[in-house]
Amino acid sequence: MMRGRIFWAHLDKRRPVVIMSVERRNELARDVIAVPCSTNARPASWHVPLRKGEGGLPYASIAKCEQIVTIPKDCLAASPMGLPLSQTRVHEIERAILLALGIILS
Repeated sequence: MMRGRIFWAHLDKRRPVVIMSVERRNELARDVIAVPCSTNARPASWHVPLRKGEGGLPYASIAKCEQIVTIPKDCLAASPMGLPLSQTRVHEIERAILLALGIILS
């Protein structure tokens, strides 16, 4: 379970999630910290657009960073959807999570 990879997960329904917890935590814990993705979302400063094909996504989507979740590993597909997201995209998601939480870094 590598940070920045997208997996199918069973949440409210089957949907892609971006794994955001660090690898060491992912090795030791029974769950992962992730950001769910959606194809239906209004633009917001805490949403990060993801292109079709990025990370293996079948559709253009939005990472909904205000909905960060902890998911048991057994609720995830056995393998990621594709290659990891770029470091630039992972940093965009990190910034959007902080923004959604009201954390401003100088």
